[in-house]
Amino acid sequence: MKLLAASCVAFVSMVLVSVQAAGRQGPSANATAPASAVSEQRAVLDKYCVSCHNERLKTAKLTLDTLDLARLGDHRAEAEKVVRKLRAGMMPPGGVPRPDPATRDALINWLEKELDRNALASPHLPPPGLHRLNRTEYSNAIRDLLGLQIDATTFLPSDDSTYGFDNMAGALGMSPALMEAYISAAGRISRLVMGTESGASQAEFNVPEGTSQMYHVEGLPFGTRGGILIKHEFPADGEYLFKVVPVNEGNMGQANRPFGAVPGEKLEVTVDGERVHLSKVLLSVCLTARRLPTLAPQVSQVGHAA
Repeated sequence: MKLLAASCVAFVSMVLVSVQAAGRQGPSANATAPASAVSEQRAVLDKYCVSCHNERLKTAKLTLDTLDLARLGDHRAEAEKVVRKLRAGMMPPGGVPRPDPATRDALINWLEKELDRNALASPHLPPPGLHRLNRTEYSNAIRDLLGLQIDATTFLPSDDSTYGFDNMAGALGMSPALMEAYISAAGRISRLVMGTESGASQAEFNVPEGTSQMYHVEGLPFGTRGGILIKHEFPADGEYLFKVVPVNEGNMGQANRPFGAVPGEKLEVTVDGERVHLSKVLLSVCLTARRLPTLAPQVSQVGHAA
């Protein structure tokens, strides 16, 4: 079982993502338009557009005399450019014959429908290519496969970004140093998953000095004031000692009332929403706990006598 988990994590550390477009086909799969409609729209282009956009002049690098309207899906870029110019009223330019609004709208609608029809028949969605997981994707993969919440920033260096995005294949390279970081992360995460930690460890969590202890903290039990909500991964089954240090006035001055200043209030400690300690005085709490993925110690002050 240990080898299975370790192998699984190692695989996640090196996984590459490749998304292939479903149903992608080559240009030969594009549907052919009806001959009658093609000849009608070809006559409009020949009359109003081809005089400038032909093989000889190549105005704006656009040649419409060789554009195969029967297979418009093979010429998406040219057709979309024609649609944009016609929709904006920029073509044909002023001073030359222009089609009446009905003829122009008919040409635009026909081109758009043909483009949409070919897009449905032959989706042009090239695969994004191979890329490694970034830190966020890596954390999510570990969570989904192993049920373990990790902070990838403690295992891996920051990801490069392109145009503000850190999940683009072009920016997610792999160097020997980064490979070593992924392998090291896989080993450390494997030990967390299997709960093989045997040595004693200590974690300290402090309430920011500027935090008021006079109001309810979101996520803590209703009817309490102040306290702290902690998300912590317990490395193994065993006995854990919780030491609670009182919150003084701090830099909030009289805005904070330390524990015990309110008559009848008690200190409450909960783990995963279950109360494990309730006392009028500050004591060390010794708790025998099973190693669970999302154990969250919570400390709050109950503002009434029980």
